[in-house]
Order: sequence, then structure tokens, then C-alpha cells
Amino acid sequence: GYASNLSLPFYNDVNTHLAIYSDDMDMLAFNNHQDISAKVMTTYYQDVKWKSLDLSSSMWSAAYCSIGFMNAVIDDLSGMSPTVEERETIIGEARLIRAWNLMKLLQFFAPLDNDSLGVPLNLSSSDIEPHPRSPQSTLYDFIEKEVEEVLSYSAAPQQWNIFYRKRFMYSFLADMYLFKASTAAAEDDDWERAEYYSSKALSGSEIEESKSVLRSLFAKDAFDISPDNSYCAVRLVTTRSNNIGAQYTGIWGKDNAQQPSAELWALYSDTDLRKAAWFAEGEEEDLKVTYIAKPAYESDEIGDLTILYRTAEMYLINCEAKCRMGRTVEAAEMLRAFREKRIEGYDGTIGDNVLQEVLDERRRELCFENGIRWLDMKRLGISCTRRGYSDKQTDMETYTLEANDYRFALPIPTGIEIDYNNIEQNPGWTTFE
Repeated sequence: GYASNLSLPFYNDVNTHLAIYSDDMDMLAFNNHQDISAKVMTTYYQDVKWKSLDLSSSMWSAAYCSIGFMNAVIDDLSGMSPTVEERETIIGEARLIRAWNLMKLLQFFAPLDNDSLGVPLNLSSSDIEPHPRSPQSTLYDFIEKEVEEVLSYSAAPQQWNIFYRKRFMYSFLADMYLFKASTAAAEDDDWERAEYYSSKALSGSEIEESKSVLRSLFAKDAFDISPDNSYCAVRLVTTRSNNIGAQYTGIWGKDNAQQPSAELWALYSDTDLRKAAWFAEGEEEDLKVTYIAKPAYESDEIGDLTILYRTAEMYLINCEAKCRMGRTVEAAEMLRAFREKRIEGYDGTIGDNVLQEVLDERRRELCFENGIRWLDMKRLGISCTRRGYSDKQTDMETYTLEANDYRFALPIPTGIEIDYNNIEQNPGWTTFE
């Protein structure tokens, strides 16, 4: 990947991998686009069978580069005499970036059922010794305390602060408790906390209500760094270079690259605003096809888009938490109100299984966003069987990912981590064939 000291784990190349990993893309349509190169197909051959070393290496290096850099910021400032405002805004930002990257490492690399297999934790910029994998419960406890302490800071965020903002912190914790509730580190109050913090994040925020707003939020039309956007906690649009996630060779190639899976497409009703906002109609060999247009490219100059914690995500976390705590009537009312903002002429129908209705809504709403669907498949035990192209002599193969498959925990990157730092590899990763 193109990791830098301030990289987030997500950027177009990583999102390309994660979109292929999910069950939301048509694997047999992948190379229909004329600009899909042999290099991109090499990536596809790894991803279609959920065995990409490129993905795990990119996410691992980006996250730990950020963690290491934030350690240096915190250590350097601790040796100075900053004002309270400087200390809280700078160290608060650094602690949040460090904690958030650590949480994402846990979500993607830790097996759900083994508390002992967390990820390494190093909080000192001067400590270069290898660290073993810390228990997941220890790491979640650390993250929780870090964010709660920063929440107690009194300094107002500065214009340059992106993460040191209440809305991001509330959203961060809601995301954490939602996922943690399905892990070996789960605690009895996880869903209660997910509901509490998602409610806090929703206060004063907005949910998109038109096709144009839904599309423009994901349109890469201009450089933008906007914390506390009306519709999300963070929106970053940059000119970062990409490899497999570029305008013409990635999954979002100017409205005419990749196609949604039949299963995902069938979830949308004909009058759903998201069909027109995030997908585009085209034609191939005189046949009508549907292309993914989320995000949508409006400019050749823009290379990357990262959106974190949309209001809609917090709303659906709140709905799911209510269901998990047995408050399905409240959840159904919330879901009904949400669908009124998404479906023209919606008649208010909610199925008997409210939880499944909420989970289906998450899939419709959050597809192709930072691996959310992949993590839902992991935490919910969703299997996947699909047809895709093979790098072997055969043209196509059937690929199967079982519920709770070992591949849901990405492999610890080989090389410096496995070979030199002697970190225990995740169970099942004996071959990448």
C-alpha cells in the first residue's frame, strides 16, 4: 500500500480489497471493464478466495505506522510544558488516532472466539523491542479508557482537529461496542453502551433525505477535510495516488467498472433512492447492466475518499442495539422512520423479524464503506458461496467461505512480524494457495 505516518487503514486500494471480500460484488463481472489490468487481476485472484497478503500487509502497516507516529507525538509533548489547551487538543487527537487504529486492527485481525489472540500493543516511541499479542479484553479495556479520558477533556477542538471532537468519539465507541459484543471479550453491557453512545452521536446530526445529497456525499469532486460534516463525523477527500483503487482500474471507475451482486441488488425496492444515488445503469453487448457508483468520480484530480461514521450508521447501530436488548417495538419505529427517508412511497411495512430487517438495512445502506459489510459477515457468522475466475487452468471456480471461517481473521503479515518478531499467526493460515 501507500502507507504514510498519518495514514488511516482505509483508502481506495484497501476498500477495493474489502469490497471484493464481501458478498456485495459480482465476481464474474469483475474483468468486464476494459481498463482492468493483469496486475489488478492478480489482486482479484487473491481476493476472490479471501487470501490476500496485500490487504493484510496494507492495513497492518498503515495502522501501526499511525500508532507509532502518535506515540512519538505524545512522548514529545509530554517532555514539554504545553498549555492545557495545547495538551488536550494535540494529545487528545493523537490518543484518539492511536486508539482507533488499534480498534481496527482488532476488528480485522483478531479471531472472534479467542481472547488471547489480540494484536501487539506498544505505547512508547523509544521501545523498539517486539511485543507479543495482547488479549482482546485487555486491548478493548485500554481503548475504552483512552477514549473516555479524552472525552473528559475540557478544551474546545481547534479548526485543525479532525478526531478530537465529541461526535467522532461517541461514534467510535458505538462502533467498538457493536463489534465487541460478538467477540470473546464481550461483556453484558456492550449493547447498552452501543445504544448509549450511538444516541449521543445522533444528537444534532442529520440523515440524508434526497438522492442528490446521498450521491454528493460520496462524489469525489474537490479536495475536502471536513470533521463534523452534517452527515458524518469525518469526510476526507484527497489526491492520494492509488494502485488497484484508481479511477479507471478500481471498482468505482467513473460509474462503469464493477457490478453489485444479485443478492445485494435484490434487497432494494424500485423506489429506493439509493438505487439511483449509488448505482448507475449501463449497457454491455446490448444488455442493460448496473454499475457501482459509490463513491462516484466527478473529477480526474481526486484520488481518494474516506468517510467515517455517517449519521445513518449510528442510527442503525442504535436500532440493532435496541433489538438485541429486546426492545423491538422501538427499533421497528426507528427503522420505519429511516425507511421513509430512503424509499419513495414507503408504506410502513416491517417484517416480523425486526432484527433481520435492521441487518438487511445495514447492508443496503453501508455497502462499499470501509469494510463494514465484511465485518458484519464476520461478527454475524454469514457464509458466502460464489462463482469467480481462477488463476489456475480452469476458467471459473466455486469459492466458499464458511460461517466463522478462519479467513475472517486476516493473516498477520509475514516478513518482519512473523519471521523476526515471532508473533503468533492466526489459526488456519498455513497456506495462501
